[in-house]
Amino acid sequence: MPVMKCGPLRPIQRVMLIFPPFFDVKHVFDPMVCPPLGIASLAAYIRDRVDVAILDCVAEAPGQREPEGDLYERVGLSWDQILDCIRAFAPDMVGISCLFSNQFACVRVLSEKIKREIDPDMVVVAGGTHPSFLAEQTLLKTAVDYVVLGEGELGLAGILDAHNRGERVEEIDGIAFRGENGAIRVNQRTTWIENLDDLPLPARDLLPMEAYFKAGKPMAYHWRKRRNTPIVSSRGCPFGCPFCSSYLHWGKRFRTRSAENVLAEIAHLKSRYDIQELKWQDDNLTADRKRAMAIFRGMVDRGLTMPWNTPNGIALWTIDDELMGLMKQSGCYQITLAVESGDPDTFAAYVKKPFSLDRAREVARLAKKHGISTVAYFIIGFPGETLEQVQRSMRFGLDLGVDYLVPFVFNPLPGSDLWRTCVESGRITEDYAYEKGNHYHQARLNVAAFDARELELIQRRTYLRNLLRMPLRNPKEFAAWYGRQLFFQPDFLALFAANIMDTGKLLFQKAMGRPAGTSSS
Repeated sequence: MPVMKCGPLRPIQRVMLIFPPFFDVKHVFDPMVCPPLGIASLAAYIRDRVDVAILDCVAEAPGQREPEGDLYERVGLSWDQILDCIRAFAPDMVGISCLFSNQFACVRVLSEKIKREIDPDMVVVAGGTHPSFLAEQTLLKTAVDYVVLGEGELGLAGILDAHNRGERVEEIDGIAFRGENGAIRVNQRTTWIENLDDLPLPARDLLPMEAYFKAGKPMAYHWRKRRNTPIVSSRGCPFGCPFCSSYLHWGKRFRTRSAENVLAEIAHLKSRYDIQELKWQDDNLTADRKRAMAIFRGMVDRGLTMPWNTPNGIALWTIDDELMGLMKQSGCYQITLAVESGDPDTFAAYVKKPFSLDRAREVARLAKKHGISTVAYFIIGFPGETLEQVQRSMRFGLDLGVDYLVPFVFNPLPGSDLWRTCVESGRITEDYAYEKGNHYHQARLNVAAFDARELELIQRRTYLRNLLRMPLRNPKEFAAWYGRQLFFQPDFLALFAANIMDTGKLLFQKAMGRPAGTSSS
């Protein structure tokens, strides 16, 4: 791999930021197609320094799939199409987002192709959660020149200033790079953006916004209006759940945009893009209850009421009848309860957020009272978790009475405390292959206290049991959501049927006493 060259750094006048394709398991899920606010925020931050363009490889070709071996496929633009786009813009720097681990293979292949087929001196930068926590591995396994760690605006701007103003790369906070002797240097992030109101709005004007509306596959797939977009009003999380890396990526201190700043963005989205629905991507939207009330009340008072949901979760400990009522009034139609585990011992060990299982029950009850649909996220198969604990957790989930119950199979997120535990215990190595596939619906690791292949059966059986109850528990929601899927997604029924048949095969194998295999897709 290249090392940093002696002498002046290459001036950078044009930057292309790329959201790469996904490597995903064949015939399991359609990938989400939603605006990548991370690189849109970076573009807005640096556009006064350089000419900048954004290439969203998934949104530009959401139905384009190319096989990558027997089990996987790459979703989005082809390598040649991406390289043609880079050549057309002729940047001095390419920044590649790696928000999900199943994009890392694209970072590796694309960085090598850029250097080999376009320009060996092209400056290539990677950012996002995966390279942030595996920076050394990223630099060793790819042709990337820099990794920007965590919150990216300051680090990326620092690299541009070093190249264009003669400042020292070695002094930039929150980046990793190869030095002159080839040694990898990691400058851990120590500074964060203190006032989020100082940030410009994400550069949505550089994104193919109409493509997202047409695709109809936003984060978590639920929507009421096709002209929807994600919005983020805060960063950071102080709670430090050991399975999560978000609080390390964005910092442990909860930082917020002011209610006035957020309302101004909503007004801009409505007037500029005719946005008719919001997807709050905050980890803890209502953690500052007073601010949340001001946002929701402002939406009502200023004529900004529109459907919205919280696909990334919500601060359950802040929710009461008054807040839930105002949420409904401002347009909330769905909340996500990130319960994580319904087993008391697992919950106590792994969930550090300040709520209880009883509180989760109360919030689910309040949502039903106000006519707000509910999604509940659970994780099964934590390190050392027993079969009985997993079954107890899923019974709790079913008894919770939510509309959509989503159990994820535990896989260690790079950078999280449990990832480090799995490395230190020998369950995985630091070179564990994250390159391909969405593994949160597949049991690829044996970290629980029983055969991990059972997890897929439990996961699928629980999901189906909750789904079968939904037509009776909430027939309006059932008809509306599945009706939209059938009408707007022609391949939905075939994909759904394939997953049902695969689940039936797994259950049949178990009934016949044969080992339950992983997905045949």
